[in-house]
Amino acid sequence: MGITNILNLSRDAMLAQAYALDVTGQNVTNAATPGYVKRNAILVTKEGGGVSTAGVQRNWDQFLASRYTQAASLSSAASQRDDALASIEAITADLGDNGIGSSVGALFNSFASLASTPNDATARNAVLSRASDLASRFNAASKGLQSARADLLSQASGIAAQITSKASQIAHLNGQIVVAKAAGSDVSNLEDQRDSLVSDIAQQVDVQTLQDSNGRYILRASGTTLVEADSAGTMTIGTSASGSMEILVQRAGGAPVDTTNGLTGGKLAGLREARDVDAVQVGNSLDQLAWDVGSAINTQHAAGYGLDGSTGKSLFSLGGTVSGAAANMQLDAQMDGHPERVAASSSAGLLPGGSDNAVALGQLSGSKIAGGGTKTAADAWADFVGDVGLRKSSAAKDASIRQDLTAQTKAMQDSSSGVSVDEEMINLTKYQRSYEAAAKLLRTADDLLGTLMQEVQ
Repeated sequence: MGITNILNLSRDAMLAQAYALDVTGQNVTNAATPGYVKRNAILVTKEGGGVSTAGVQRNWDQFLASRYTQAASLSSAASQRDDALASIEAITADLGDNGIGSSVGALFNSFASLASTPNDATARNAVLSRASDLASRFNAASKGLQSARADLLSQASGIAAQITSKASQIAHLNGQIVVAKAAGSDVSNLEDQRDSLVSDIAQQVDVQTLQDSNGRYILRASGTTLVEADSAGTMTIGTSASGSMEILVQRAGGAPVDTTNGLTGGKLAGLREARDVDAVQVGNSLDQLAWDVGSAINTQHAAGYGLDGSTGKSLFSLGGTVSGAAANMQLDAQMDGHPERVAASSSAGLLPGGSDNAVALGQLSGSKIAGGGTKTAADAWADFVGDVGLRKSSAAKDASIRQDLTAQTKAMQDSSSGVSVDEEMINLTKYQRSYEAAAKLLRTADDLLGTLMQEVQ
């Protein structure tokens, strides 16, 4: 091997080690950068024994990345449901003197007071006031649930718009990556951006990624293709005929496709479950309670007689069906402003002092008038509140477990793709020493060449 070859070898070695030092420096400076994936400089042996660079390799494990995005998606769904149920719990909570439970008790107490003084106008007005107050409490709870469902639908629409925007960015990056690869450029930064966007979308909806032969991502969301090559679809939120949330995806030139049944994770899944499962079931239970209590009181009240001799009148108007009873419940129009029609007596012959029907109305508080004749009104309300609390507690526990699992998968991914500063410090030392050795070789070869030139002269 001649001196010229030694010069070439040392030059190539210095260039290769400098390249490796540059890559290592990028790793160190981006150690805390979100979404940054560790790079490795690829050094290869040249023909003749030299060294050269063959580009950069990202430490990206697609399997670990898929596990993380799936775990993050499920965790996001659980947390979103937990947050939504906190709002529902606040709506239905029995707030002291202002809650449904206390209003039911106050109405039954007013019946007992009426039984003591059936001729007292104040006692009769108190019954109407307490009945109206109870109806208002049911109305407010039902309206609150409806507002919560509307808010959750609005949140879902905003999330769908974010997903559409990020999907468009991924499609754009797909195109940039193909062009950059064709030009021989390093695409690591572009791939980092793309993977970061995928992680962002995974927080919003369940995703699955595939790669085509050109390295472009095919992104599936909610069971359907959202991004392919450099083209992205749009995601929107709609409602079905029954009012349930629908997830719609539309590709260029195609009709919107309902992908709701394919939804398994992300904030959208949490919002949908809270809105169309939890809130609906809670609302149905509220309607049933309003119907049971209102119907039982109506039946007993209609059996009695008012001071004016009227009979067969309901105290409440419930709308005619169980569905919507809480929202429709109100003091019956025939009773509003007519305390004389409050049926305290069981027969016309006992007027004006009869009070046995008022006694019967008061005794309904201890009767099993709810839950298909298995629960008292107080028990039914306690079960209702307990059910909402149990849903919230279960959601919170699920969210906590999912967060722990996500943290574990994230740690596994970081161990593969993340930057270890300690490891990079070792690499810096290694490449620095190699560079210095190559420089020393270059100086030695240069000295030998100088000596040779002097001898030749």
